[in-house]
Amino acid sequence: MDILSDIISQASWKTDLLSKGKLYESWGFRFPCDRSGGFHVITQGSCYVRFSGKDLKLERGDLIFITRGIHHELLSDLNAKVMEIQGFLKEKRQEDPSQKPITTFVSARYEIPIGPVHPFFTELPDYILIPARDIESHHTLSLALTMLSAELEKDLCTDLIVQRLTDIILYNMIRFWMETQIVKEPGWLMALRDPVVIKALEELHKYPSKDWTIATLANCLGISRANLASRFKDVLSIPPMEYLAKLRMERAKVLFKENQRTLEEIALEVGYASAFSFSKAYKRIYGQSPAKEWKKVS
Repeated sequence: MDILSDIISQASWKTDLLSKGKLYESWGFRFPCDRSGGFHVITQGSCYVRFSGKDLKLERGDLIFITRGIHHELLSDLNAKVMEIQGFLKEKRQEDPSQKPITTFVSARYEIPIGPVHPFFTELPDYILIPARDIESHHTLSLALTMLSAELEKDLCTDLIVQRLTDIILYNMIRFWMETQIVKEPGWLMALRDPVVIKALEELHKYPSKDWTIATLANCLGISRANLASRFKDVLSIPPMEYLAKLRMERAKVLFKENQRTLEEIALEVGYASAFSFSKAYKRIYGQSPAKEWKKVS
C-alpha cells in the first residue's frame, strides 16, 4: 500500500452518508461537526456554504470538504431559514416526480476518532474547495461525479454505491488539492514529493514493528545515516525514529479498538518489548498513559 493510502486507512474515519437530497424550495441545513469533517457535492442547481464568517457559492459539480471540527451550513440563498440536518433527515417527504428539484446534493460526514491524529491531517487547510470548472473532463473526479449523478436517479443499492463513490471523490479531492499546491515550507506536502523521504516512510509504515535503527533504515535505502537523518528532519521537522514511535502509537490505538487485546499483547505487536516500555514511550510523546487515553475510545 502506498504511503498516503496507508495514512488515510489507518486514520479509521467513520463515514456516514447524511443526505442525497432533492430540494424543491428555499432550504437551509446546519451540519454540526465537533469531531468530523463535512463533504458536500452539488449535483444540480446551486447553493451557498456558510462557515467561520464566510459565505461561498457552490455551483453544479463543485466539491467542498470542511476538513475538521467546523460547524457549517448549506443554504439555497443567503436569507434561507436554517434547520439541523438531522431534523430534515427525520422528516417524511413525498417527492413529486412531475416537479424538477432546484437543487440536488450529496453530503457525508467523516468522523475523526478520539486520540492521536496523524500530522498529515493537521496540515490540511480548514476547507478544500474544488470548482467544477477546474476539473478536466477526463479526470477521475469528473468520471466519478458523472457516476454519482447517474446513481442518484436509481433505487436498488443506491445508498451503498453513493457512499463508496463519495469516498472515491473525497480521496481524489485530497490528491487533486495536493497536486495543485506550491510547496515552500517543510511538512507533509513536501515529504510526499521527496523520493528518499517517501521510501523511508513506506518502509516504516510497511514494517512498523521491525527493530529499526537509523542505521538499518539508511542501509535499506542505500544512503548514509547522516543524509537520511538530515533530509527526513528537514522535510518533516521530526527525526525518523521519533516518527516511528508515533506511528506505532497510532497502530496500537487501532488494534485496541478493533480487538480489545491486552496492552501487553498490543505492545509486543507494534514493536515494544513490554507494556511498560510501550507505556513509557506513549507518555513521553502524548503526556499521559495509554490506559487513560484509551478509556475514551473503548
